Amino acid sequence: MKKTFKALTILGIASVLIGTAALCGCRKEPDSVIQPQIEYTTDDELISQCTANDDRFAPENVTMREDSPLKGKKIYWLGSSVTYGASSEQDSMADYLAALTGCVSVKEAVSGTTIFDDGSAGSKSYTKRLTDGTNFKKDEKIDAFICQISTNDAWGDRAKYRGEMTDAYEIDKDAFDRRTTLGGVEFIIAYVYETWGCPIYFYSGSWFGDEGVRMSANPKGTAYGELVSQVKQVVDKWSELGYDVGVIDLYNDTDFNAHVSDEYYKWATSDAIHPKRAGYLQWWTPYFEQYLIVNLTMEK
Repeated sequence: MKKTFKALTILGIASVLIGTAALCGCRKEPDSVIQPQIEYTTDDELISQCTANDDRFAPENVTMREDSPLKGKKIYWLGSSVTYGASSEQDSMADYLAALTGCVSVKEAVSGTTIFDDGSAGSKSYTKRLTDGTNFKKDEKIDAFICQISTNDAWGDRAKYRGEMTDAYEIDKDAFDRRTTLGGVEFIIAYVYETWGCPIYFYSGSWFGDEGVRMSANPKGTAYGELVSQVKQVVDKWSELGYDVGVIDLYNDTDFNAHVSDEYYKWATSDAIHPKRAGYLQWWTPYFEQYLIVNLTMEK
């Protein structure tokens, strides 16, 4: 039976700050927080009919929404395997948003990479690809920059690279230690604003635990949850300074995670971290779409 589900996602003040206010050093508090209404289209009947990576779920086979408020918006995506679409024929929510809404998605995504840069030769860290990659055009006008909170930074003993958030008023990109994850996060924020002057949103993956059906042994759910929490603290710092920075937090959204059954979850994902095509299209993409509609197109 096909089912639809509508959920209200509470957005923090950080996600509704005005980007231009950040650029002039002024902070603007919203009169009210707009909450997106999300309609998921997961279909449990599909589980017995096809695989979750079936061509019917390919971006080229979805119907574009007429008059989407995201049409024509240009969005840059920085990340690793989840942004790339490692378990979904290289299709991710970035590609589905473009197909559904007519926005332009540009991906700079390499599987297995981390936010922190260990300084090794040939490093493909987030910050190295941000500054030296060719997918992002430094002189191009973009509407938003979206960065994945990588599970790769939570593997094993990689917490030793976590680092610390800098002082409350530190915003100089050269002051951040790119050899650490949190230093890399702050560098990305500062670099994006200096280069493109646009809103930046970090996103987490969906919830997974240390045991049960939705579990991961490495990284453990508790380790990734801790990383997401620390990134949110960094984002809070920058939003307090007036920057339009937010977190698309799938990990901690209980309505989002409770929506799909364990059976659908096992069918629509390859593991606790990587969705397949149907998982992206039916479950993840509606969340991103509504978040971006609220934050990029609606008066706040």
